[in-house]
Amino acid sequence: MKKKFLVCLLSLAMLLPVVGGSAACGENKDDGSTYNITVWVGEGTDALTKQQIEKFNETNEFGVKFNATVEIVSESKAMGNAISTPASCADIFCVAQDTLARGVHSKLLQTLSSASVDAIKANCDEDSVQAATIGNTVRAFPMTADNGYFMFYDKSVIPEEDIGSLEKLIEDCEKAGRNFSMNLTEDGGSWYAASFFYATGCKSEWTTDENGNFTAYDDTFNSDAGVIALRGMQKLLQSSCYHASAEVADFSAKIPSAVVVSGIWNYKAAKEALKENLGVAKLPAFQDGGESYQLVSYLGRKLMCVKPQGDAYRASYLQKLAMFLTSKECQLERFEKVGWGPSDKEAAKEATSEALTVLANAETTLQGQYPTNWWSVVDIMVGSAKTSTSDDDTLRGLLNTYEGQLNGLKGSDGEAVAL
Repeated sequence: MKKKFLVCLLSLAMLLPVVGGSAACGENKDDGSTYNITVWVGEGTDALTKQQIEKFNETNEFGVKFNATVEIVSESKAMGNAISTPASCADIFCVAQDTLARGVHSKLLQTLSSASVDAIKANCDEDSVQAATIGNTVRAFPMTADNGYFMFYDKSVIPEEDIGSLEKLIEDCEKAGRNFSMNLTEDGGSWYAASFFYATGCKSEWTTDENGNFTAYDDTFNSDAGVIALRGMQKLLQSSCYHASAEVADFSAKIPSAVVVSGIWNYKAAKEALKENLGVAKLPAFQDGGESYQLVSYLGRKLMCVKPQGDAYRASYLQKLAMFLTSKECQLERFEKVGWGPSDKEAAKEATSEALTVLANAETTLQGQYPTNWWSVVDIMVGSAKTSTSDDDTLRGLLNTYEGQLNGLKGSDGEAVAL
């Protein structure tokens, strides 16, 4: 792996003009320089990232060193923070893939060299490459392939034969006086709520151009299938056991949860909370009109981005650092530390866990790019469903309102707005 990595570094050195500035090909006049940088990473990975940067400092052939300030900024919030205060944006920052188009549109991403792009395409799985691509251009370094959700449950409360049925899980929780935690709220619940719509065959697919603008969408939530999805969601929303959360700390709450819908990032904490009673399973199915509908999780990627730099050498070396931090070696270290599933194809073969196995065998849909306001529109609809009746006309009314709000995201020319 080290030889392969050094080959990539040498290739990058020959492509310095590509990444900005006027540095001459092959020149290494900045060798031995120290760069002060800021790096944003997800919770639980800051100390490891510092260690990995120090390893890069010790092993890179160019003699370059980074004096890095590593800060915790959630991948779900990093792009929004960068857009709102671009002057304070970190030099390297990690994001959820659905925010990537916004970064391209806001010109917050360094153009990647051809060597970086070639390495990404060679080392990462196809879906990860797609996740890092806007238009036809790869824009970021894939870091994980596991940004999806499934079900943690307490085996002392939930019988194994009930884990595939939403109705039985609700019944078990109500009978035991326990909660069922799933974030279906007007504050970020859309990511989980989508599982009900995808279960019934609905879709919401958005197209972007090279500049990160949303140019078209195909959405079928306002349909008979959407009505079924809302009715399935209401079974949980309107149950006495429902708790609006995705935190495994709920297993130890005053009224403890017996089910928590969450993801890889909470696996180790869930194991610590329930120990031998921890169960991990894919999402359940719900029943409607004699038919069964299997909930479908999003499966996204976490990406590492490099901010545009005014100096070509600094830009090039930051790409080299990002390439190292998303290499097989570093992804496997991240898996060992926090359980994140690698996007590197070779690393993925070595990284195995109960949670990754469940996610790999679950029904999932690849997360796409969405305007930030789309999530809010879904959130509002879910919030309305919690208190509405379950008759078809009422639910169709909620979906009509949703579609009207969706149309409001269009520009005057009928195309979807950029953000």
